[in-house]
Amino acid sequence: MKTSYKVLKEEMPKQVRHDGREGFTFLEVIVVLTIIGILSVLAVPGLSAFTDRMRIETAARTISTDLREVKMKSVLDRSDYTVLFDPGNSLYELPERQSNLPHGVRFGFGEGVLGPPGNPTSMPDEDGVTFTSNKAAFYSRGSNSMGTIYITDRYNVTIAISMTVTGRIKIWKWDGVKWS
Repeated sequence: MKTSYKVLKEEMPKQVRHDGREGFTFLEVIVVLTIIGILSVLAVPGLSAFTDRMRIETAARTISTDLREVKMKSVLDRSDYTVLFDPGNSLYELPERQSNLPHGVRFGFGEGVLGPPGNPTSMPDEDGVTFTSNKAAFYSRGSNSMGTIYITDRYNVTIAISMTVTGRIKIWKWDGVKWS
């Protein structure tokens, strides 16, 4: 019984061209590269949509985290704070810094979106922010103003970040018919 590498190598047929040399022909390499190129072109739109979806979901989580941080800061510092949303410039101002929405994400909502997420009955505010004067207020005793921030992207994916008067912050996603 032969089990050595040398024996296995001898039993495997070699690819030999007509001129006696081993390897792949130029035509075979070109065909394989063409197939890889076609598959890559087909994958790019899906990859772009995936990247955009991740960008808007990350923006929603960042806004939610920032709101929670300001809420905790107001209680710890025993001071009132506000977060100002500027839909026209796709940014919001926190007590100690300013944050921009990522490229391709803006305040607003896609076509057919109803709000608020907990009881969708009408179209949300046109600028995508329902807080009074576009300011989310946080008070030293732990309460805050109530409102929703809507963000969307070029594919009309819409995500809402809602904040109840008790301080609960929830991220919602519009599926074209309802919030989930």
